Amino acid sequence: MSAVTSNSPNKSTIRPAARYWQLAALITVVLPQVDRLPPWLLAAVFLGSLWASPWAERRKLLPGKFLRAILLLAGMAGVYASHRTLVGAEGGVSFLILCAVLKVLESRDGRDLFISVVLDFFILATAFLFSQSLVTALYVGLANIVIVAALLVLQQREGVSLQHTLRRAAAITMQAVPLLLVLFVFMPRLPPIWSLNLNQGSGKTGMSDSMSPGDIASLSESSELAFRVEFQGPRPPGNELYWRGLVLTQFDGQRWTEDPRVDGLNTPMGQEGSWPDWVFMHRDDQSFYRYRIIQEATDQRWLFSLAIPHTSSRDALFTRDARLTARIPVFSQLTYEVQSWTAARMDVYELLPWMRSQALQLPASGNPRAREMASRWHNSSANESAYIRRVLAWLHEEEFFYTLQPPRLGEDRIDDFLFRTRRGFCEHYASSFVFLMRAAGIPARVVVGYQGGEQSPLGDYWLVRQMDAHAWAEVWLVGEGWVRIDPTASVAPDRIEHGAARMADNREYWGDSGLSGVRYGNYQLFRQLRSMADYVNYRWTRDVLGYNSESQDGLMQRLLGDTSLLRRLGVMLALMTVLTGLILFWALRGERREQHPLDKLYRRYCQRLAKEGVLREAGEGPQAFARRVARELPRRAEEAEEFARLYTALRYRPAGSRDKLLEQRLRRLARGRIPGIS
Repeated sequence: MSAVTSNSPNKSTIRPAARYWQLAALITVVLPQVDRLPPWLLAAVFLGSLWASPWAERRKLLPGKFLRAILLLAGMAGVYASHRTLVGAEGGVSFLILCAVLKVLESRDGRDLFISVVLDFFILATAFLFSQSLVTALYVGLANIVIVAALLVLQQREGVSLQHTLRRAAAITMQAVPLLLVLFVFMPRLPPIWSLNLNQGSGKTGMSDSMSPGDIASLSESSELAFRVEFQGPRPPGNELYWRGLVLTQFDGQRWTEDPRVDGLNTPMGQEGSWPDWVFMHRDDQSFYRYRIIQEATDQRWLFSLAIPHTSSRDALFTRDARLTARIPVFSQLTYEVQSWTAARMDVYELLPWMRSQALQLPASGNPRAREMASRWHNSSANESAYIRRVLAWLHEEEFFYTLQPPRLGEDRIDDFLFRTRRGFCEHYASSFVFLMRAAGIPARVVVGYQGGEQSPLGDYWLVRQMDAHAWAEVWLVGEGWVRIDPTASVAPDRIEHGAARMADNREYWGDSGLSGVRYGNYQLFRQLRSMADYVNYRWTRDVLGYNSESQDGLMQRLLGDTSLLRRLGVMLALMTVLTGLILFWALRGERREQHPLDKLYRRYCQRLAKEGVLREAGEGPQAFARRVARELPRRAEEAEEFARLYTALRYRPAGSRDKLLEQRLRRLARGRIPGIS
């Protein structure tokens, strides 16, 4: 029997079971947002759930309209204070959850409960604004079952088991899956809402637009994924995997930053193999690597690629320093195809005056020992290449160490590192090397990105993690253009040859503390499990999240031999019609199959009395119906009383128990075949 009467649904109270399910649904949809909600709102969800419990409702402790209005205003002020807005991704979700809590406190009848539970569907969908992982999708599916179960309990009578409710909710949810798959495959693809600028300022793990000693070292303690790479054909050796991200040219003595003028010279990419005039390539050497990158969200515009990159993506631009950038910041996973031309060179014969000035810029003072050594060595070297070799040899032969835990540096950071501490990470070596080049009059710049990566043992793709973050140098030489030089290779060649993943046993790298050995050891311990999980996520990202317009057109061409929208929609509607018919047939058949045998007898008994003029009203229970039969049809009073008594006793007996004699008598009563009862 329904918890809400058919005549006045807005006036009936909420049963305790329905209230508990309402609160369970609210908590379930809030859980994925826990790490993004302000602490006061989490406390409000918890306290609001306690306040709305059946215990408080029985004692008439629920807040009135005036108090709810005050709570709403206070909550809105709290959301604005926490997010500086009531809209957007995080602010909007917090406000929606606040409204859901207040709606729970306002719920007095079945209609209020229904609205409250339906609101949970919208809150649940907001989880995809922040994460589109397979784990999130699975959780959303399970949470959807909880919400459907809450709606079922609102319509069910007392005494229905938890197992039965969840089974029915799961069945209803699974009925939508075939329709969902058809819509996913055939519906024209539109950009997902989470690809819009909804998360700006939320902060993503990854490199920033500047660099000072220690920045990249902190990234290298993280195994979080930066991007995946699928090579289509041959790939470079591991020591050539330099994933170019940012070029930093301005140095203030403490920090390296990029020149804002470079962004003003970005150009769209042309046809494959077409280059601006400052990119030079030998006609006879057309070798290149082709690959696809699946980049994680960074909230930044830079993209990662090998040098020299070319992409056909309309959303990418080619910078004056030979990088790729996105037209808008990368707020969600982004997939793009790249060709990197290994024979290409930049600015081979001349360097523009502003670029030369940029690549020679140094602070007016500071680091006198490095300046003096650079001038002396350069003057005594036969040429610039000889000077570069001398600096690299010095780094290799002296006692320099590669470590994640370098000592603190003083005001003159370059001098302090080169002549005192001699312990540092890649940014220490790249920064110092570029300083020595510029002090000798050789144009140079710092490049930051990632180096190396790890091939997945379960799939033909590479994983580049934050621990692969790296900095290196580029110097400009007449006739050669910009040449990559990695001073880290002179100090820690294993880091370049084998990547950061092979440095786990190097105590100089991780430090000497008691816990340093387990930092990467933890990653190694679960490496196989992580590989399996990452492969599943990779397929999810590539085949589901990466299912875009181009992928859909390719699939339609293979399935239908045609990519026209009209034919696609026609096939979709036909499949939807067939599936809907099958689902309805299965659902109706299941309803008949699930109906209790005693309920069938009761329905037959009511049909027999209806022929005699006594109709059972909607929501009328067996005992109430028996009393009305006694009033309106006195000759059936004894029969109706006995039938109601037997039906109630048998229908709600403990599970597993049976009384065949009573069931037989009830069956004969339903058919009107009991002697002595007229």
